[in-house]
Parts: sequence; C-alpha cells; structure tokens
Amino acid sequence: MDEATGLIVDLGVLLLCAAFVTLIFRRLRLPVFLGYVLAGFLIGPNLLSHSPIHDIHAVHSLSELGVVFLMFYIGMEFDISRLRKVLMPAVLAVILQTVVMILIGTQMAPLFGWGGVKGIFLGALLAISSSMITISVLQSLGRINRSHAHLAIGILILEDILAVTLLVLLSGVAVSGHVDWLDLWKVTFVIAVFTVAVYCLGRLFAPRILKLLESFNDPELTTICAVALMLGLGTLAVYLHLSVALGAFLAGSILSQSSLAHRIEHLTAPLRNVFCAVFFVAAGMLIEPTEIIGYWWQIILMSALVVIAKVGTVWLGLFLSGQDADTSFRASVVKAQIGEFSFIIATLAQTLGVANSELMAIAVGVSVLTTIAGITLSIRVNTIYEAIASRVPPPIRTLGEFYRNLVGEVRVGVGRIFLWRLLKRPITQIIITFFLLNAIILSVYVFNGYIKGNNGLAEYRNWIGPATWTLAAVLCLPFFSSILRNLNAIVLIVTDSVFSGTSAKQYLHGRMQNIFTTVSVAGLAVLVGGIYLSAAAEYLPSGVALAAFVILVGGASFFFWKRIIHVNSRLEYLFMDSFNQRSREEEEAREASALEEISAKYPWPVNVKEVVLPALSKACGKRISELLLREETGATLIALSRNGQVLYGPEASARLFPFDRLYLFGEERQNEAAKRFLEEKRAEGRHDTSTPTLKVEKLFLPKDSIFVDETLASANLRKTYGISVLGIQRGQHRMTSPRPDEVMMAGDMLYVIGNPDTIRDLQKNHPRQERSEPVMDDLLSAEE
Repeated sequence: MDEATGLIVDLGVLLLCAAFVTLIFRRLRLPVFLGYVLAGFLIGPNLLSHSPIHDIHAVHSLSELGVVFLMFYIGMEFDISRLRKVLMPAVLAVILQTVVMILIGTQMAPLFGWGGVKGIFLGALLAISSSMITISVLQSLGRINRSHAHLAIGILILEDILAVTLLVLLSGVAVSGHVDWLDLWKVTFVIAVFTVAVYCLGRLFAPRILKLLESFNDPELTTICAVALMLGLGTLAVYLHLSVALGAFLAGSILSQSSLAHRIEHLTAPLRNVFCAVFFVAAGMLIEPTEIIGYWWQIILMSALVVIAKVGTVWLGLFLSGQDADTSFRASVVKAQIGEFSFIIATLAQTLGVANSELMAIAVGVSVLTTIAGITLSIRVNTIYEAIASRVPPPIRTLGEFYRNLVGEVRVGVGRIFLWRLLKRPITQIIITFFLLNAIILSVYVFNGYIKGNNGLAEYRNWIGPATWTLAAVLCLPFFSSILRNLNAIVLIVTDSVFSGTSAKQYLHGRMQNIFTTVSVAGLAVLVGGIYLSAAAEYLPSGVALAAFVILVGGASFFFWKRIIHVNSRLEYLFMDSFNQRSREEEEAREASALEEISAKYPWPVNVKEVVLPALSKACGKRISELLLREETGATLIALSRNGQVLYGPEASARLFPFDRLYLFGEERQNEAAKRFLEEKRAEGRHDTSTPTLKVEKLFLPKDSIFVDETLASANLRKTYGISVLGIQRGQHRMTSPRPDEVMMAGDMLYVIGNPDTIRDLQKNHPRQERSEPVMDDLLSAEE
C-alpha cells in the first residue's frame, strides 16, 4: 500500500469510528467529542498491538486542520465591539490564571523529582485551556450566545495569543535555562504588528472581494476563496514564526459581520466538523495506559489543582474587573480544562530534550479528567452556583455588590471625563498607525530575508535591497505624517486644557505647544528611524541606510509635505469608506433584529393598560398618593389624560376625577389587579373620545443616535417628541422609572409611551448624528 492510499484508509477507519461513536453519544446525550477521544484510544497504537491506523504521524498532521477550522469559526463569530467590552476583564483573568498555573508547575516539579525548567513547561501546558472543548461545550449546552460565553471566548482568544508567545519563550528557556525577556518582547511586538496590519488591510479590501463573490453567487467559488484566505493567512503566520491558528482566526475575523458571513459559515461547517472529529480522535491516540497508570497520582493531583485554580483565578479576574459573580462563575467553569496547545507544549518539551514522555502522559491524563470535570460542572453550574452563593455570608455578599457597583461607577465616570474622551481617538489612531508603519518595515525585512536566502537570486541582491528599502521609506511617510498630526492634536488638547482660564494662557500657550511639538517630532523621528535603520542596515552598505533615510525624510518633508498629507488623508478616507460601507449594510439589519433578539434573550413581560375611571369609583376625588396603587397591585400610574390633555408622570398630589383615562405600566397580572382596584363599583358613563390614545413601544438606540451619551433630562424627549421613557433595558440589566440623570448608551432599548404615530415616525426616521469627512480616528468607532 502506497503512502497516499494508506492515508485514505487511515482516514476512512478514523471517520467510521467517529461516526459510530457519534450515534451512540448522541443517543446517550453526551458530548460527542468525548466519544471521539474514546474512539481514538480504542483504535490507537497504545491499546492494540496491531492498530488499524498505519501512519499515526500523518493523521496527527491532518488533525491540525481541526484547530485551524475551529479558530476560523471563532473568528467568523468575532465582533470587535464585543471584544472591546470584554477585553479588560479577559486580560486580567488571563494574567491571574497564567501566573498561578506557572507557579503551580514550578512548585510541583520538585515534588515530582523534576528540575525548574521542566516545571516551567508543566505550568505553561496547564495555563492554556482548550478552545475546541470550550466551544463544543457551549454549543452542546446552547449557551454560545450568552454573556458568559462572550467572556470565555474573549479569554480563549487572548490565550491563543499567549500560547504563541509561550512557545517562543519556552524554546529560549529550554536552551538557556532562564527566561529571555528580549525574545518575549520581540514576539509580542511581531504578533501585534501582524494582527493590526492583517485585520485593517483585510477590512479594507474584503468588502470589494465579497461583493464580487456575491455577484457570482457560486457556493463552490465562495468556499474555495474562504478556505484559501484561511490557509493563506495561516501560512503567512507560520512564515513569521507565529501560530497558524492566529492566522486562521484573523481570516475569520476579516469575514465576520459581512454580508456573506452566514453563507461562508454554512458552507465551511461540514469541513470544520470533519476535521474537528479527526483532531479529537487523534488526541485519543496519544493516550498511553501504562504511562498514565504510572503517573496516576500526579495526574489526579494536577487535575484537581487545574480545576480549582482555573475556576478561582478566572472568576477572581472577571469579578475584580466589574463583572457580576454569576456570569464570572459560569465563564470560569466552562474553561476549566486543558487541551490542544497543552499537547503542543508537551511535544515541544520532548523535541528540545527537556522531558521524555512524562509531560505528554500528564497532559493527556489531566486533559481527560479536567474535560470530564469541566463538562460536569458546566451542566450543573446553576445548582453549584446557588449552593455556593447560599453559603456566602450576607456581609461578604453586600461587600461584593458594593465593589461591583463602585467599579461600574468608576468606569462610567472615566468615560465621562471630557479630556479623556477627546484624547482617546487620537491616541488610538496613533497606536494603529504605528503598527501599520511597522508592518511595512517588517514586510520589506522578510522579503529581503527571502532574497538573501535564495541563491538563485544572488545577482539581484545588490539593487533589490536599496530599491525595496527606499520604497519602504516612501510608503512610511503618509503614516509618519498621520502620527505627527495626531501628536499635534494631543498637544493642542492638553495645552488648551492645562492653560485654559489662566492669566498666563496667552504667554505660555503658543510657546508650550511649540516646545511639545518639537519634542514629539524629534522623539518620533528617532523612534521610527531607529526601527527602520535596525531592519535595513543588514541589507544595505554601511552608512547608506542612515543617509538614505535622512535625505529622503528631509527632502520629502521640505518639498512634498502637503502632498504626503493629502495621500495620508486619501488613505484614511479609503479605510473609512470600506468600514462605513460594511457598517451601513449591517446597521439596518441590526436595528431590525435587535428588538426580537433582546426580547427573546431577556424577556420582560411588561405593557401599558388603559383604564377609564368610572363615575362611581372609590378612586374619584382622591389624590394619587392616597390610593397606594403601586403598593397594592404592583402597577405604576405613568400618565393621566383629561379633556384632551395628557399629563406624563402626574404628581402624587393630583386628584382623580370621573372619566379620567389612566395609563398603568406593569406586568399583565399587575395591570389587571390595578384595573379591578380602580373599577370597583363601576357605573356606566360617557367616555371622552377626544382624548388621545397612548401606547408603549420599544425604541432601539443605534450607535450614531443623537440621544447616545445624553441624559434623559438633556435629551428632552417629552418636550421635543411628546414621549416619556418608562424603562431602559441594557443587556440583562433593566431600569424602571429611570432617573433624569441616567445616561443613554448605544444599544439601549427604551420603553417609551406616547402617541403611536409619533413613536412609529421616530422609529422609522431615527435622528442621527451628522458625520464629518471620514478620518482615521473613526477606524475604531466603525466597529462599534
């Protein structure tokens, strides 16, 4: 049997076993991926003397596509606005988890008779949770769109980036015996440059390519292009010594939220399912019973420590960042296991001679036990959390609630700081532009490295180097000017703020701006010039790089500065035109589905009921405060209509008269109870049909609404539009009778009462903020 035929046979046997266990585990309502692991163990070489799988190495290589397709799927579900919301909690959780896991590994190593380097490898393989398992559990339990799932996925994305960094760091540790912080800084910087450049350029060109694919309407072409992008970016990441999973994730994130996203996800789902099955079966083949039995007590001990430490550290990180205890606990439980990257780290330890097979045995054993424990905890998370919460002393619970509220107030307060709101955009713009500038330098560096290593191109090296580095300098100039412009904007904002209202303003204002501008220009030139020269010097004659850079920058600054600024503005416009095109396509669909989505996820069965007060009602002649309507029935009197006039939020001292139209707000049972209370001893009477009808509707606030960041009082909805806000729903959080100083935010759902025609017109023609000419500082806001 030749190699190709053998791989086909191996794949056939593997998928037959996977299909068989899928049927059994579906019937038993158990997670299917556990069945895949079991199938791999049963047909693997460690259980059978003659395994039906002939080429184990080829199967394991093929199984890596499972990780690639999974990361592509996660990228397809990626929304940068959601990631920004969970970024800080995720960062804090990952830092705490990683530090504690590596500490556990280094402290447990002497107990196992191992050295310090092996302990670092042990802690590293314990620190990374399994994206495959976590996503599969969330999907199986129908929780993939819950808030705790978004937190967990945000942590997983950061862990994948951490895993790439750890692989580089551990390689240096194995050779030198200590942590090489310089290598750690280099790989982190390269990851940041690669991520920003690929994401921004992908978002720039993706809409045009997707529009072309949409015009062909060919599923085969769409599938091939999507997989080509995924594997192409994965290959580029590998060429830069990064993770193929990172490239696949970026490919998915580029296509996410696009018009073809759902179609691409549907077309690639069968491939993802097949290769994910191959991955788990291949992982099961790694299980070696004899070694696992030999390390049984280490595996049990480490599994218990992993579950306890991961749940504890991730929960603590999320809670300290201001998340509620329930959501934090659910997000921490679902990822209390280790997985695919742990196997990669264990394999690296064997390759570098740090360990034999003991780390792999522990990795496999701990992965199986922690996966079972994590699934069990996830299924019973409600019961477990209630049991733990019921045993927390009331003072501790009160303190935790106070802390969470305090963090929320601080976050809102920082967001309202006027100076920070002015500085946030230019600072963000500088960071993005700086990474794009370095992406140009890095690309030319990699290209020249390829030319240098290719003997067939030796005769072209003398002129390719100077030509490409001169081109790089020219391409960097627009980005250089963008950073300078934003630095000047920051200086202007800060000096205006510092010297505003002082007697020395006229004297110091211009002088300080000139000083800061000169310092910023000099500092930026040194920084960018240093990066450029350090990369170019290897491929240019001595002194040529410095002279070329100085002459080019100086000459361009003197003769072509206005033209460079114009080119930079055009680049900014191209970026924003691409982002805004996608944003416009999505906004209408988001607004249309927001009501349905929020109502389905967080149902709030409240409505308004209209009651005409009978002439002989006991309520006639009484003040509203005397009725105790809310205390007796739970419903709230929100409006009073009399003689064609509508009074919103009537005073408690107002009296009620026969034939008043009362508008009650509450749940159905509350409104019915209030109606019976008010209509007691009702007599027939003539109703005033001239009184306008009121209705409660839901009003969704898009990101560019003029009401966003306004308080209810400053928006003046009652006077301008004749409506009153009864409640606000913000995710899971609901506010009835919000205070006038409550700030409205993008994505809020407002429960408003007023004339139905007015509300419908407001929903259809929602007032939006006017946009100025697109600039690069809108790059981030286009994703919100």
